[in-house]
Amino acid sequence: MDAIAFLKKDHQKVTALFQRFNDGGGLTGVVRRLTGNSASPAQRRSTAEQICRALDVHTLIEESTFYPAIRALRDDALDEMLDEALREHGSIKDRVEEVRQTLDDDDRLRTAVGRLQECVDHHVREEEREMFPKIEERMPAQERATLGRELATRQRSAAGPAGAARPSGRRVVAARATRRKKSVKRATASTAAARRHVRKTAAKTKPARSTGKARRAR
Repeated sequence: MDAIAFLKKDHQKVTALFQRFNDGGGLTGVVRRLTGNSASPAQRRSTAEQICRALDVHTLIEESTFYPAIRALRDDALDEMLDEALREHGSIKDRVEEVRQTLDDDDRLRTAVGRLQECVDHHVREEEREMFPKIEERMPAQERATLGRELATRQRSAAGPAGAARPSGRRVVAARATRRKKSVKRATASTAAARRHVRKTAAKTKPARSTGKARRAR
C-alpha cells in the first residue's frame, strides 16, 4: 500500500476510536447521551486505552520509518514540516500520558481525551493538507509503495502480540506504589538492623559495674 494511503487509513482508525469514546460524536453522540444510551465509564476507559496504544504505535512508525525517508528527499519545505510534526508528536505524547493518569476518574478522563483529540486533529490536518501533497510531488509512487510496506511491517512489530501493549495508567501507578512500599520496607529494615548493631556494640563496650564485694575487698 502507498505510504500516504497507509497513514491516512491509520488516521481514520484513531478518529473512529475518538468517535466511539464520544458516543459517535456530533448529533449522534448528543442523542445517545440524552436517551441514556451513552457508553459506560468502563467502556470509555477501554476505548481511551485503545486510543493511547494506537497513538503509541502511530507516532513510533512515523518517527522511526516515515519521517527519516522524507528527510532523505532533502527538501527544505518538507524539513520544516517535519520539525513541526515532531514538536506536535511531543505534545501528543504528553496528552497520552495525561489520559493514562486519569483512567480511573471518568470526568477527568473526558477532559484529558478531549485535549488529546484537539492535538491529534490538528496534527492530522497539517499532515494530510500540507505535508502529504508535497510528498506525493517529491516521491515517486514506487518509492511510496515500498515505504508503505516498510510502515506496515514496522507497525506489526511495534504492536506485538495481544496483551503485550504498554500497561495502562492504573497499572503504572500501582507498580510505582508497590516499588515505593518495597523501598520503604527495605529502608525500615536497614534502620532497624543498624539500631540493633549499635545496641550490641554499646553493650560490649560498656564498663562493668563494680560489685559490693569488690569495693569491700579494696
